[in-house]
Amino acid sequence: MKKFTLFLIHGIGIHRSAGWAEATIDLMQTAWARSVNLSGPMLDYVTIVPITYDEVFESYLNDFSDVSSAVLSDALELSSEQRASINKSIDELKSSPEANDKHFIFSYIFDVLLYKMALVKEQVNVVVAKQLYEHISALGTQDSFGIVAHSLGTRVINDTLQNIRSGNANEANFYKQGYRLKFLMQISDVTDLFGLPFKQDKYPPKDVYSYDTYDYLRTVTNRFDPIARIIPTRLDHWPKGRLNEEYLGRPAYKDILLDHVHEVNVHGLTHYMLHPEITDEIFELCGFGRRLIDRNSRRASFPPLGPSVNPSLKVALENLMLDTFGLANDTWQTYINLVIKHGEFEGHYSHDGEHNGEHNGKHDHIA
Repeated sequence: MKKFTLFLIHGIGIHRSAGWAEATIDLMQTAWARSVNLSGPMLDYVTIVPITYDEVFESYLNDFSDVSSAVLSDALELSSEQRASINKSIDELKSSPEANDKHFIFSYIFDVLLYKMALVKEQVNVVVAKQLYEHISALGTQDSFGIVAHSLGTRVINDTLQNIRSGNANEANFYKQGYRLKFLMQISDVTDLFGLPFKQDKYPPKDVYSYDTYDYLRTVTNRFDPIARIIPTRLDHWPKGRLNEEYLGRPAYKDILLDHVHEVNVHGLTHYMLHPEITDEIFELCGFGRRLIDRNSRRASFPPLGPSVNPSLKVALENLMLDTFGLANDTWQTYINLVIKHGEFEGHYSHDGEHNGEHNGKHDHIA
């Protein structure tokens, strides 16, 4: 049986090597053991390839002693008053005890701003396209490939595939050699967030949609995730009338909305991967749908609130989850307010990455 190749693409934060994906892969292997009826571990059937592009941001930051001025001058068109105000806030942040590594702080603040710069964006897209091409072209056109992207990575992969499809990345165009992608899963999709802050997206992806680029698209959001829910996925770049299409008996597009809280950082990739609906969907798209066992019972028994959530916050969230009207309106804002109110915000809300040790390696593994 041929192995499926699955690419993982990270979001913001520090991801200096493929090691950034270790905790995510561990969670997927745990999910495989409890949900897929096949002998042998997941890695006997699926090759996981972590993609990194943080080197582009790191290289840019290394060129400047005053990172904030460099980024602000290149990425944003700000008035002198706005620039002074932001620089003051950044100076205060840099003087904090936690700012002992400029890349630790600025990778969270400036990754998105850096990516809005045409030069940096182009370099990131080239780096990602090259990694995809190197792995895909080494196999046969009959092999299967899929992508799971998270946070900023959702926009990065859309732009990268856009460049490949439009012919701007000919040296890494695996489509011209007869290869294709089976699916793209966008976790905490921020593709449409790039219209901020000026309500104008200079480089919107236009030609990235099934069946020309991949067979299936999945967007995944947690209703409490402030990053993804500020501007939910609109799919304005999709052709009208295609959202309800099917391909080979399966929906070409599906939007999955979750509502679990097992860690304060509901935006983290590992937190999303805790939910069996997500790992089940990945394994099905990888070709193992018929091997999934107890799918309904596993999802039904998955607790919306994990044991590590502090008791007072848990009570508040339980009440919120009973409020149907409240859940339908800006739940992420209510969630942030509750987390702050119950003293759980400081020091806990960070992205998955190497620097924070993937939340110190502690996760609620649900059997």
